[in-house]
Amino acid sequence: MSKLSRLGHISLYAHDVRRLASFYETALELAVVNHSDETACLAIDPQSGRQDLLILNNPHHVHLAFWVDTLDHFKEVWRRLTDHGILAHGPYVESEYARFSFLDPEGNQVEIIWAHRGEIPHPHRRKISFRELEKFGVSQE
Repeated sequence: MSKLSRLGHISLYAHDVRRLASFYETALELAVVNHSDETACLAIDPQSGRQDLLILNNPHHVHLAFWVDTLDHFKEVWRRLTDHGILAHGPYVESEYARFSFLDPEGNQVEIIWAHRGEIPHPHRRKISFRELEKFGVSQE
């Protein structure tokens, strides 16, 4: 059984961010919830607070993200990847979530994200150990 709980978001590269955002807004009725010349964030349900599709003007930030529900699932996905010889980067912590990333066999970046419930003393993106994560996150199965 998969430890993943849902698809988090997909990010695409675009030469013209506004034009591609407009396409998805018109063609699939996604709502643009945030935009600039370099980034657009679209949502299936804008009331949800989620950003389902990110459109970026930087080809190096194209990726897809999956969420897990618990710290145990976060660690299990990490363990499964590393047991298969896949190099994972991180984990990194931010104010509301922890994440790590890896490349699939075609070179696509994939992120695994877990929303923690603890207070982070230094919430800006920094590398963290799993032991540190356990100090402020509830590990549940």
